Amino acid sequence: MLKPHQPVAGVFGAPPPLLAGRIWDHLIPGLALVCVLLSVAVFVRRGQAAIQAGTTAPGVAVTSGYEEESLFALWKAVHHQPVYTDATRLPFAASYFNWLFYHAYAFPVRAAVQVTGDSGLPVAGRLLTAIGALAGATILFMMSHRVLAGQPLVAAALSAFVFFGPLVGWWAHTVRPDLWALVLETGALAVLLAGYRRHPLGTAALVALLCYGAWSFKQTYVLGLGAALLFLLFRRQWRPAGLLAVVSIGLWLATFLLLGPDYRAAFLHTATTNLYSPAMGLRNLGDMLVKSSPLWLLAAAGLSRSGRPAGRAATPLADDTRLLGLLGLLVALPLSFAASCKLGAASNYHFTTMVMVSLLAASLLATAGSRRLLVPGLLAAAALQLLALLGHAGRTNLSGQTASLSAIWQVWQAQPEPRFSVLTNLNLPWVNAGSPPLVVAFNYYLERADGRSFERGGLGGLINAGSFQTLLLPADTQQKYDGGSLRHYRRGPTVGDLTVFHRDSTTTR
Repeated sequence: MLKPHQPVAGVFGAPPPLLAGRIWDHLIPGLALVCVLLSVAVFVRRGQAAIQAGTTAPGVAVTSGYEEESLFALWKAVHHQPVYTDATRLPFAASYFNWLFYHAYAFPVRAAVQVTGDSGLPVAGRLLTAIGALAGATILFMMSHRVLAGQPLVAAALSAFVFFGPLVGWWAHTVRPDLWALVLETGALAVLLAGYRRHPLGTAALVALLCYGAWSFKQTYVLGLGAALLFLLFRRQWRPAGLLAVVSIGLWLATFLLLGPDYRAAFLHTATTNLYSPAMGLRNLGDMLVKSSPLWLLAAAGLSRSGRPAGRAATPLADDTRLLGLLGLLVALPLSFAASCKLGAASNYHFTTMVMVSLLAASLLATAGSRRLLVPGLLAAAALQLLALLGHAGRTNLSGQTASLSAIWQVWQAQPEPRFSVLTNLNLPWVNAGSPPLVVAFNYYLERADGRSFERGGLGGLINAGSFQTLLLPADTQQKYDGGSLRHYRRGPTVGDLTVFHRDSTTTR
């Protein structure tokens, strides 16, 4: 006989355990599948926009800030020109990233531009980066799937959200080294987890090579290496840890020795001429936490004790993945924050942190007793991607930029050369063939203000000497630009917030 107020199971109260289990068996995979489909849809839509931006005249709309600097450096590598040059000498350009980025991209892009001409370089480079995002998602899925045995769609949702989600965003479709560096770092972690128990020394050597590859794309990608070293030390794998450290240091020293003084000078300049702002680091940290919030929710779901007695026992792989994720967060989170305080940094400095959170989430969910706890994280992931797809959070097109640039190009393309544009993507060699490719370094104006000496007095000295036939400067420019007098120039048409300046016909160079 029922006690007073006792619910009848399956009718007025909670459904029977068997029925509840069946509900979650269908709901969780369904939500995960929606997450995967939305993530892929956002990725494809941005890819289409990146290609369109590279083919809509003048074809140099950028998909990330200062992308034109990478495009110019890659153009030099494609044409067998030195990539690392003195930024104080004409054309005042700098190459910030590591050697493998330029040379790994140059080979396939060179083949592409032989067919399309140099104007096809942005699209070819962006396609290579997109391939990297697909490769990274595949590697992370294979690793997560092994940990989350029997939950392939959850593993797919995790992997797709990491590499196609809001934090990576347009970085999956830009000519920059971050994605391939992240792919190699993720591959190193996968190799470590898969092989360190059976083949410790061989695994350590391969991890060292993959981590070196990540660093050789971008110098900041040493966080995966740090996590791998700590992991091996925690597992008392002394010889593999020593081998990993020695091989890594040896490869770095060989690189500095073999690539010559120009490479070393560029590397040193990049490391020592930055401005840092904790406020910027906090903004980037907040941006990362918002954009990766579903991963943190999923990790928290795995930590919950709710229903834990029904959970499965942790496998050795799940234990290893959990330890690696935790150690990786201890390494990546503070160091990524410090690096993201640098002038010009963005939340992309937290890419490695995001991978570590995803590993932690996968390992914790593998032993979670209650599948219901996955729902908030999966719903959040689906919601963020849906908002992006609908244009309510972030962008999936570049129509505003391409339209503005096309309007400027209608005026600018007819102007006589040599010429200089304050929009440095209009100074790329294939759209400015009769002019010096003044894709000036992003910190050029800061260094000018600090009094650093530049060849021929920098841009201001060239303007002062009347070296350009035409200038495209901010519309509010008065009598000077970069310290150079505009006495040799007269105002021409204004397009948007830019004004064309023509050199007087009586002026001789």
